[in-house]
Amino acid sequence: MGDWNDYDFVVQMPHMAPGEKLSEVELLKQLAAHQWESIAKALHTRPSRIANERGERLYGSVIDVEFFLGERHSLDLLGEDVHVHVKNRVRFYASKFVEGLFVIDDREISDEAVAAIKRREDLQNLGGSWACMTNAFIARGGGNLRLKVYKPAGADGAGLQQLEQAPLGISMQGRVQSSGEIEALSDDAFVPLEPVGAPGVEYRIVPESDLNGAGLVYFARYEAMMNYGERIFLGERLALPISAELVSYLSTEHRRAFFFANASPTDTVDVRVSAGVMPVQGAAGGGAVAGRYRIPLKLQFRIDLYRASDGTLMASSLVRKSLNVPGSAKSVLAEAERLLRRLG
Repeated sequence: MGDWNDYDFVVQMPHMAPGEKLSEVELLKQLAAHQWESIAKALHTRPSRIANERGERLYGSVIDVEFFLGERHSLDLLGEDVHVHVKNRVRFYASKFVEGLFVIDDREISDEAVAAIKRREDLQNLGGSWACMTNAFIARGGGNLRLKVYKPAGADGAGLQQLEQAPLGISMQGRVQSSGEIEALSDDAFVPLEPVGAPGVEYRIVPESDLNGAGLVYFARYEAMMNYGERIFLGERLALPISAELVSYLSTEHRRAFFFANASPTDTVDVRVSAGVMPVQGAAGGGAVAGRYRIPLKLQFRIDLYRASDGTLMASSLVRKSLNVPGSAKSVLAEAERLLRRLG
């Protein structure tokens, strides 16, 4: 079914976000780089030399990504100086698309630990941390709004591990784009946070940080835009705003994201956010305990990104985040308790 490739990195300050935790955006960049390396290895070339038959350079456009952190991990616990180990395996479909599976741990991952993983659905049975990502090989067609899918040169003779059916990420992306519905992350019930004022959050693309080397808006920056929209929604769109300090302690547990379109460097993105909150039962005084953190509540967000120039849907995501608060942050714990009381 294909070989697993081993990667690793040590979390340092450039990988981190406020709150002394591993940045989800930077982690997704790492995973994407590892996957592109695995793809190039399967094609017997270097990532920079992947091209179509006409010699045009190809890039790995991300169709969907799903990311889950198990109970033993969180972005906070995968903090500075932690050695993160990653196993990644890629399989191809019609030589134009790639499904990549990831197993993530702060300890070395044995071959036996991944032996039973044959398909994407098996990741959910791990009990640990994992991710999956679907790519299409694309070339720019004169700009960021016209991207065309190609087969890499030499793919037919490379002995690629091929899927008989289209990757699940492709079919899910199609359903989300046509229906707008994203499969629930869990059976948990979240109480909606009702916004006031304007429904959307405006984000102007910043070429210096949002574009990759190909001049395209990079998929991990879509998540950054989503995080920006969440922060503005919580801090400015609620009748009783949530503090920036509380927002800084939110840590992603599970995300599903689907990508549909890119944007020009001069465009603006309309970020649409809805959110709900769920209390966490556990330790005395309310909330669960994970290491040095208290977890009084969790938030779930649905975010849709629209290209402001023409209203095109660029991406949709459903994400669950836990509020991981150090015991010393008494004011944030008190704010969380007030929020839960207001919601009944």
